Amino acid sequence: MKAWTTFVPFLFASATWAQAPAAPVALPAGKLPVREVTVFKDGHAYLVREAPLPADAGGTFVLDDLPAPLLGTFWPFASDGARLVSAKAGREQVTSEVAAMDMRQIARANVGKNVLVVTHDKERLEGKLLGVPSRQPSPGASEGELLLLQTSSGTRALVLGHVRELEVRGDYTGTIAHEEQKERLVLTVAGGGAGAKVGVMYVQQGMRWIPAYRIDIDGAGKARVQFEATLVNDLVDLDRAAVNLVVGVPKFEFEGLVDPISLQNEMAQVAHASRDRHDFRNALSNSLRTQSAAFQQQEQEPGPAVAEGEATEDLFVFSVRDVTLRKGERLVLPIASFELTYKDVYRLDVPFAPPMEVRQGLQSERVIELARQMAAPKARHVLRLKNGNEMPLTTAPALVLANGRVLAQSRLFYTSKGREIDLEINAAIDIRVETAEHEVQRDPGPIRLGSDNYGRVEVAGAITLWNGKTQPAVLEVTRKVLGLADKVGQGGSQKQLDLLQAWHGGPQPGWWGWWSWPHWWFVHNGFGEFRWQLELAPGATTKLDASWHYFWR
Repeated sequence: MKAWTTFVPFLFASATWAQAPAAPVALPAGKLPVREVTVFKDGHAYLVREAPLPADAGGTFVLDDLPAPLLGTFWPFASDGARLVSAKAGREQVTSEVAAMDMRQIARANVGKNVLVVTHDKERLEGKLLGVPSRQPSPGASEGELLLLQTSSGTRALVLGHVRELEVRGDYTGTIAHEEQKERLVLTVAGGGAGAKVGVMYVQQGMRWIPAYRIDIDGAGKARVQFEATLVNDLVDLDRAAVNLVVGVPKFEFEGLVDPISLQNEMAQVAHASRDRHDFRNALSNSLRTQSAAFQQQEQEPGPAVAEGEATEDLFVFSVRDVTLRKGERLVLPIASFELTYKDVYRLDVPFAPPMEVRQGLQSERVIELARQMAAPKARHVLRLKNGNEMPLTTAPALVLANGRVLAQSRLFYTSKGREIDLEINAAIDIRVETAEHEVQRDPGPIRLGSDNYGRVEVAGAITLWNGKTQPAVLEVTRKVLGLADKVGQGGSQKQLDLLQAWHGGPQPGWWGWWSWPHWWFVHNGFGEFRWQLELAPGATTKLDASWHYFWR
């Protein structure tokens, strides 16, 4: 597959001009189509737009299509024997022919012709239309505007607002010159010849792609995966363009600042931002932005062709050829189908409870809330998928089916080649869980730790599991506790955690902020963790034991 980025060197013209540049040749914006676009999931797109250099361009190419690129990402170019001299953006008064849409415009378009005028008073006047003088250049008819008509008896001045009908005798002119200010981009090119091209490259917001997976498991360790992309185009029309869909997190240092070529006042913001911000850090993520996407089918057009993806530095790219998609449309593209292996795993996380001394001081409503939070936890059914493909799995919604029947929808996270990822689906209602915790003994001390006296509280806990399924269940059980881990039974493991490790994988417990934790708790206690991995036969019951202690003052 061809490389997904194409960079053309910017060649500066000599400081001495051999001759004045030729008059510009204005071509419509559609004459500079998008040849290639690289789309990121966060809404940025890198566009390459180019067109053959017209033989009569005279060295100057005018575009009535001014982009709004990110600061520092706009690069005009010329290729194949031509070289770029300059690119200039500005606002100009442009005269164009537009349809005459009201009485005033029709009258002005047909000045000098013989007409029949009918007033609101049903007076009929014939003569030559001399003009429509006005004190104000308003686009609509005004009571202050006049219509001058040369009749057989003289020149008649009529208030334009009193004219009901105007009949033009002979040829009718239906257009009128219209002046407006347009933003234009002028590319000055030297050299050229047959095959010479001119174009621009830039990064701009307004186009994104949203990935999605459909995972159908067979119950025997095989998962059939379908991968699709929804292309959301709110930027520019695409006509048989090459589209690159990027898996990965790009970094745009000046996100939110628009390049001055767009004629927006952004350069002052650059200096201001550099003083007020530590950096121009790009706050991108793989989180999805919800879009209302409707499938757009292109009739009588060849369908887009998806090439195999390839890795490019830290990103992975899927290339799709011949994409036709107008601004405002959405397009769903099948990207790939493949097979993964998986394991059924039932994961149980038992939350820890506050020390007994904290519980005794709680008010009644908080005691009830704590009991609700500490109710018997549920084991969660997860699919442990192994990515055996060359391509990574990207963060995306995943619809999970079992032999064609819907099980759940979940979120699949980024997984590189050869790695495993747990895709959580439903609560395992056939795995029953009971938890228990009690104080074994208390040594009031004094136990001298540092310069203070403490008591020691020893606690024991148990987790009882019952497998109500008709097949063995592989369980992974985690129990976190406040204090210092002492013993673990049934072949489990134990370790001490710091504060960051304790909160990893989930938020703080709801009760954590009910009490102001003293500094000595973290110095002499901490967080303990117990883990078990086991396979539980159908109908079997097991009990997992652990003990720990903490110091209290």
